Amino acid sequence: MKPLHPRGWSLTVKIPLTITAVVVGVAVTIGVSMIAHDRARFQAVLVDKALLKARAVAATAPEALLRGDSWSLYQSLKQVAAPGTPGTQASTVITGMVLDAQGRVMAHLDPANNPLGLPFRPESRAERDLLDNALAARTPTVLDGAKALDGFLEGVVPMFADEKFIGTVRLRMSTTELAARNREAAITVLGLTLGFAAVGSLLGAFISRRMVEPLRGLAQGLESIGRGDLANVAPVAVREHDEVGMLAESFNRMTNELAEKKRLEQQVILNEKLAGLGRIAAGVAHEVNNPLGGMLNCVNTLKKRPDDPDLLRRYLNLLETGLNRIASTVRGLLVELHDEAAPKPCNLACLSDLKDLIGAEIDGRQVQLNWENAIDGETCLNCSCPNLQQIVLNLTKNGVQAMPDGGTLAFRSRREENKLVLEVEDHGVGISEQDQRHLFDPFFTNRPDGSGLGLWITFRLVQKMGGSIHVDSAPGRGSRFEVRLPLTEPGAAEAAE
Repeated sequence: MKPLHPRGWSLTVKIPLTITAVVVGVAVTIGVSMIAHDRARFQAVLVDKALLKARAVAATAPEALLRGDSWSLYQSLKQVAAPGTPGTQASTVITGMVLDAQGRVMAHLDPANNPLGLPFRPESRAERDLLDNALAARTPTVLDGAKALDGFLEGVVPMFADEKFIGTVRLRMSTTELAARNREAAITVLGLTLGFAAVGSLLGAFISRRMVEPLRGLAQGLESIGRGDLANVAPVAVREHDEVGMLAESFNRMTNELAEKKRLEQQVILNEKLAGLGRIAAGVAHEVNNPLGGMLNCVNTLKKRPDDPDLLRRYLNLLETGLNRIASTVRGLLVELHDEAAPKPCNLACLSDLKDLIGAEIDGRQVQLNWENAIDGETCLNCSCPNLQQIVLNLTKNGVQAMPDGGTLAFRSRREENKLVLEVEDHGVGISEQDQRHLFDPFFTNRPDGSGLGLWITFRLVQKMGGSIHVDSAPGRGSRFEVRLPLTEPGAAEAAE
């Protein structure tokens, strides 16, 4: 359904309507001007004829009027009232009369209804006004009877004898032909207007189609670009080198550049994945190869001295330690592949269980633990409690290891709107800006005995929970890790159970 407001119409509708409106407006303006000019010209001709005929009667009427010769006056009226060309209406005389100075009828083309010698009696107020104007006229003039039903122009010529007003000649001429010509002109203008409107509509439809077709392609292409679907963006055909053509050329260049950019981005992403895979493979090789070399040495030695119980007992412990280290590395890597199908809300009271575990980690060190757990036990999080505990344990363990000479380790938890905020802060050696760039990369560590997987595992767990992790640190002033995780409604845990 098309929008009702013109602003929502398509250009295929707007352009033909605009061209048609302009063409029709010009045609109507020219036609009305022609009608008005033709009417004015014909009316001027009719005015001249009315005065000419009235003057023809007035030329001989004074003498007959003074003699009281009504017959001669009547003959003069009949003579000028006779049509010059049979079938024409241009000079049709409706009526004519000769009145004396007092308004008495001296001659009339309708003598039966206008007795001679009696005052002329108008049948309406309009006729009374015309009679008064005619008797008051002292120079030849034309009176307009346009208000009458049959429309006429009345030529009035006063008559004088010895400069004395003695009477008036009134001759009415029909304006029927004038009205007929106006109708014919109006019909002609209407026909031309309809013709121009049809031509304008066809021309507008042709022009709009040529203009809108590339614009429609542009709109569809932009819509596909907005969806990120560059594969279905077809180039717009450039037919003309006008503004639309320039726009189409720019659009084609832009789509080519976007396609090339997307291809390069995909290549960069692939290269990053391959580089990451290479780093992981190198880290795995390094972490596995170190204990594996020692284990192979133990096996070779045991092969040479299989009957030595002390050696067997000591080397079995070394083999167990190496295997545990390899297993730990593999478990850390499996975090990337492990994904719970439907994580369930957990009660955050499980964080309170960590205080004793962290205290055991601190045992024997000069580290003071400040524990501030300010969250409600009924607040729920879309994760598993082991994963949440793993995040806190990894961060606190790193904090303890960052303070070899002792210090203060602080843990704080709170709720901010719909977020769970966890903070772990230490007063240790701090982290340089360069190391912070690789802090969450797998196998990155500055400690000789570190695996480089703790913070990477923490980062991946936070990502899977839909949260974020930030670090604020500098060498010599310690580090502060902040984790923000999304929360569910307080009753989600009970509903899940």
